[in-house]
Amino acid sequence: MKVAVYNRFLQSMGGGERHSSMLAQVLADEGHEVDLVGHEDVGKEILADHLGLNLGKVHLRIVPDRGEPQVARLSAEYELFVNASYMSRVKAQAARNLYLCYFPTPFDHDLAGWQRRLVRLLGRHVREAKPGVVEWGLGWFPPEGGRRRSWVWTSGRAGLQLAGGPAKRVVFDLGRPGGPGPAEVVVSHEGGAELARLEASPAAFRRHTIDLPPSGRDREIVFDSDTFVPGAGDDRTLGVAVSRLHMADATWEPRRWAGERFPWLLRDPSDLEFLGHYERVLANSQYTRTWIRRFWGVDSDVLFPPIRTRDLKPGPKARRILTVGRFIAPGYGHSKKQLEQVRAFGEMVRGGGLDGWELHLVGGCEPAHRPYLAEVQQAAAGLPVHLHANAPRALVEDLFATSSVFWVATGLGEDEEAAPWVFEHFGITTVEAMAAGCVPVVIDKAGQREIVRHGTDGYRWNTLAELEALTRMVAGDEQLRARLAASATERAGTFSEEAFASRWREIAADLGIR
Repeated sequence: MKVAVYNRFLQSMGGGERHSSMLAQVLADEGHEVDLVGHEDVGKEILADHLGLNLGKVHLRIVPDRGEPQVARLSAEYELFVNASYMSRVKAQAARNLYLCYFPTPFDHDLAGWQRRLVRLLGRHVREAKPGVVEWGLGWFPPEGGRRRSWVWTSGRAGLQLAGGPAKRVVFDLGRPGGPGPAEVVVSHEGGAELARLEASPAAFRRHTIDLPPSGRDREIVFDSDTFVPGAGDDRTLGVAVSRLHMADATWEPRRWAGERFPWLLRDPSDLEFLGHYERVLANSQYTRTWIRRFWGVDSDVLFPPIRTRDLKPGPKARRILTVGRFIAPGYGHSKKQLEQVRAFGEMVRGGGLDGWELHLVGGCEPAHRPYLAEVQQAAAGLPVHLHANAPRALVEDLFATSSVFWVATGLGEDEEAAPWVFEHFGITTVEAMAAGCVPVVIDKAGQREIVRHGTDGYRWNTLAELEALTRMVAGDEQLRARLAASATERAGTFSEEAFASRWREIAADLGIR
């Protein structure tokens, strides 16, 4: 069977990317012809090495990121298409289609409350506006921007569709906000005929006008430029930004103007039409499965992430508490609450009874979150606390092997009903720590409940007072630590790569996939 496993963020090489790539590996090992599809070529060997996989039988297919309609057309080339991209709405067109969901985060999750209310009140009317004379073709990202200006990024090469007819004049602002420097833009039409060479500057948007000769048929204007990747969590490949696009002689239409000026009004979080293109949804945890049912109204099969339990072995244990997760400031998504953990540990140390114990915090840190990292460092001053930002994998594995206790606080102080996406949807690092013989003392929320059996493999807590009491109990009883660690190591095998492959075979058999 010809199979594609698509992950738009493959180049980020995180937990979701390992989940989808492992599925590609298992399918290839079963004899299928498998393409792992992404948009940025990091190299198959680098990808396999970073994820700890054997992708020798998998073909890495890299295509330009020119929007979901293009991916939908690409999916039609396959007998089985697995969409494993976070928050994707691709309307797959393969003979058979599966959706691997890491969490069904709502399309309007990042909007303020007043914006959500306006979307419900006015969004439908704005979306029903008659399209302009110019229509967006392939190669454009969704609109973004602020209250005074919105813009649309190209992916390096993008097209505008125009109806045929008399001579036209196209007006637009061109810029490159946040770009590393200016970029030359070649504007062409009618099979490559050059119309203009313009410059897009990161300093400001500039107005441009292009005259088009008469044409007896529909045509396309193409914007072609160099690209860059913003970083700081934004893995898109961007070219230039186009703003306030219109025809010089076009009639002003209020609803269309509102959509251009406030692009978030065009979002439709209730539009779940894409789900009708998939015969089955796969969830990465029971927690995710619950919210898929609540948000999307469909059931799903659980396919837990594959954990490299064989590569993580207990070593000589030190008096060390470990927590692992990216340093992300509160309010920016999946905050791991490192600041709260450092402050809680400080209170424990000052309370006495933890002589010789240390807290180690490990995690990636992008430039945008360095101020938060600095705040955590300041809180750790004078305490037996060690921060390891952007640590190499070898150090992380050594800390897993030598640490005695593992903490997770993601979701502390958050409202699960209001924002369930800010919790641990599963908890890959918790399983890794358990495989290495760490005793988990984790928050009693979301995916952690599926991993840690309270009192058997470790403990779960709801308040910082409970965290302190449970940590002191484990730290002060060596025999208890040994018993819990042994059970945790055994429990981790439930989520091994072998268990992943076995579970996939069950799902495939149920679907009739040979």
